[in-house]
Amino acid sequence: MKNLHDNQRKILEHLLSRHDGASLDELAAHLGVTRTTVQQHVLKLIDLGYLSYSDEKGSVGRPRRRYLISDEGINVFPKKYSWLANAILAQLAQKLGPGGSKAFMKELAVVVADSLEGQVGAADSPTLRLKRITALMNDLGYRAVQKQGDTPREAVIEAVNCVYHSVAKVHPELCQFDVSLIEKVSGMDVRLESCIAKGGSVCRFCITKNPGE
Repeated sequence: MKNLHDNQRKILEHLLSRHDGASLDELAAHLGVTRTTVQQHVLKLIDLGYLSYSDEKGSVGRPRRRYLISDEGINVFPKKYSWLANAILAQLAQKLGPGGSKAFMKELAVVVADSLEGQVGAADSPTLRLKRITALMNDLGYRAVQKQGDTPREAVIEAVNCVYHSVAKVHPELCQFDVSLIEKVSGMDVRLESCIAKGGSVCRFCITKNPGE
């Protein structure tokens, strides 16, 4: 929302509660601006993927176009899940103990990795696997980059954004999920060398390629 024009933000806020959408004229009246001005903002929001539209056929004349907020537009609004995640992990730790919570994260990573099988295949080269894993992490907001490690058999993925930073600070076992997921998807050994939740400047995953790859 920070990078949006104030009128663009107001358009999304207005459409958030209007499941039937709104026409350009309705949006112009709501904002108190001209139809041409609101059309420019709407076109920008469509280009960003935040709006869609549908055409309604009337009895006479051209179809009426109504603009609707998309799922991407809804996701622009801030959401706070940390309180729920903290409550769930606290309950897990109470029932399973610290060791059990860590084991659960490993098991969860296996389930998620299996769901990603179509996006990262075992037959892919190590370089391609790591490239696709980095892309998947960026889709989730990690802002990750892949780098060469200290030796030809080593690679590094560095993420500057911990997507569950506040939760991981309270429940560090959550970091095991990232490590296990990258291990399972890549088929390589992974070591978390630096962690933002523990005071590091980045989350640094050191990955060792298998012999012969």
